[in-house]
Amino acid sequence: MRVMSNAFFAQAEIVQSDRWDHGPLELVFLSDAPSAAVADRAPYSHLLNSYAVSKWNQSAAAGFARDGEAMGILKTEIPSLERRKNPNIIMVPERADSLTELDIMLASLLPDSAPAKWQLPRLRASMALLLVGHRELGSNFAAKTRAAFGELIWHKLSPQSRARQAAFSAQSSLRVLAGDPTFWMHRIYRLCLAWREEFFTEVDEAAEPSWKPLDALRQRFFDSIPEEDREKFKVRRSLRGGELWDETDEEDRNEVIDAAISGGGVLESLDPVVEVLNTHRCHDDFAARHSWIKEDFERSFYSKRAKLKVDLVETVDDAPVWASADNEGYEHVLFRDVLSFLDLREKRLVLALRSGRTVSDIASQQGLSGHASISRKIKALKQKVSRLIN
Repeated sequence: MRVMSNAFFAQAEIVQSDRWDHGPLELVFLSDAPSAAVADRAPYSHLLNSYAVSKWNQSAAAGFARDGEAMGILKTEIPSLERRKNPNIIMVPERADSLTELDIMLASLLPDSAPAKWQLPRLRASMALLLVGHRELGSNFAAKTRAAFGELIWHKLSPQSRARQAAFSAQSSLRVLAGDPTFWMHRIYRLCLAWREEFFTEVDEAAEPSWKPLDALRQRFFDSIPEEDREKFKVRRSLRGGELWDETDEEDRNEVIDAAISGGGVLESLDPVVEVLNTHRCHDDFAARHSWIKEDFERSFYSKRAKLKVDLVETVDDAPVWASADNEGYEHVLFRDVLSFLDLREKRLVLALRSGRTVSDIASQQGLSGHASISRKIKALKQKVSRLIN
């Protein structure tokens, strides 16, 4: 993954120290072809969008102090952009065939056998995420890359020789986790943002005698913001550029994949989730076809000494990924926030209703002869949620 230094474009960069307190990373998939309305107003809107995306993503560390010119261009495509309360938004240009620079990133992490098996070239991705120089890639590059990466992740999450991917249902939790490309794009790019801060130092200003003094640039920025906000920001010389990993080095690639699973000290580890999915399987996890691992499971499940207790657990997605044409992930974030205010019983009731169960079904599951008690709980739950939202 290549990182270009902001020193090519600016003498300094702004950093908001508490930007991650305002929300997780959000990836916004933005069509690389501007909407018809925007194209009519600006004949060179395609170039303007690319310029704005580049400026916007380069200033990710600035948080709410993003480039104003980029904001003005991008909000024609995403009107709600300047009203959002989470500054950690990254724009991902997307081709009509779903190809993004994040697909190039996934392809760069595939094992040495993948280029021959999947007919995929190994390219170097750019952290700026601009789709530049990839016109030669076929329309099926994104689909093949995502399938190949899902296979790689499957072997990482379930390395047992008997636990072949085909032995499991396509709806099993482990296959859904391994085969969700946007989930892994989100985790890996979040690591890239952290590694950029960790790996690279500031450009030596002595090598650039034409630059203005940093104190003057810092004072100019602080004069433009309220005094009470100044402690949240700092102005530094732009960081150097370089490589976050070498796509030709197997050890480098494995370290990135392992960090995506473990969290790398930046994200929550997936290891506890993977352990639960590998050790607490159920019938629905397996495909209809025969397999040795399915036979092992059934032998253990139907053992007379086996004691099984099943509980409903759902994790709320903390990795928003949305398209600019959608509602900017509002419903997903709102659901997550509302769920956090509910106790365990209320959460289970919400999840049961969300899965389409009727009041009678819920009452029967809880061993109740009538549904009056459940109806009262639902009424109280509606009132509580209404108070939270309003």
